[in-house]
Amino acid sequence: MRIDNPASPMNLHRLIIAVVWVVSAAALAQDHSSVAPAGELINAVVANELRDRVQQRKWMYTIEKREGNQSLTEEQVETKNGPLYRVLALDGTPLTPDQRQQDNARIRRLLHDTSQQSKLKQQYDDDEQKLETLMRVMPEAFLYDYDGVDGSFVRLKFRPDPSYKPPNYEARVVHSLAGTVLIDSQQQRLARLSGQLVDRVQFGYGLFGHIDNGGTIEIGRVQVGPLQWKTALLNIQLSGRLIFFKTINKQQYETRSKFRAVPDDLSLSEANELLISPIAYAPGPEIRHGDPATTSLNLPQEFPPE
Repeated sequence: MRIDNPASPMNLHRLIIAVVWVVSAAALAQDHSSVAPAGELINAVVANELRDRVQQRKWMYTIEKREGNQSLTEEQVETKNGPLYRVLALDGTPLTPDQRQQDNARIRRLLHDTSQQSKLKQQYDDDEQKLETLMRVMPEAFLYDYDGVDGSFVRLKFRPDPSYKPPNYEARVVHSLAGTVLIDSQQQRLARLSGQLVDRVQFGYGLFGHIDNGGTIEIGRVQVGPLQWKTALLNIQLSGRLIFFKTINKQQYETRSKFRAVPDDLSLSEANELLISPIAYAPGPEIRHGDPATTSLNLPQEFPPE
């Protein structure tokens, strides 16, 4: 019978490989066990998002959005009295003199109409409150699982938690989403949420209307300061029908960029001064003055949520 010498080079090599394998396996097991459950990560992310919102810092930024068949480029300033925007371009082309006069007149009317200011600010605050309420239910409304990485972000899958009972119609719509979220694991912040309605949402057992399944919601967030993040993408594509055959067609696509901090106590008049200062914008194709196809400007009346 042959007995190998335990001190032989071959046996030493095998021993080293075995030790390395055991140590590596133990390290991997320890690393896996140190990863927080996906639900706990979401709890931390939501807490950070809500903490940031409490600060109510104000920003100035450029908006690109689609409204119907038009695309609009706007410069918007957040103030203590709500946001104020100035239209820069229509369908990628700077405004004509007539269109600029229309937009300036809209701003002047707003600055001198306190009732309209209050109405718009209330609308903006209501939207903010809705977003905050929905953010708070995220840990309860969904079940989360790790789904790998996407660049520098951790990716989680989410699906409706069957044990969650939505308190209102808005929460019911959100609870019907399934999709993915991207998390900045270092700062524990939400970078992107992409969801699709997996169920048709009915109101009053369908008697009062419904929202079709298959609709999508996408939200993108970017870091704009040491601890501040802002919404840079809002893409909502929903459809359905309400009572009296009124069609729901909530289609909103909006991007925000070039974030600059402004004073938190900025007034609407001071925001207007910022907006009328020279703005660098790439010139587009020449427009003939008085062209009826280009001088009519469909000015938006709603302010989107943060």
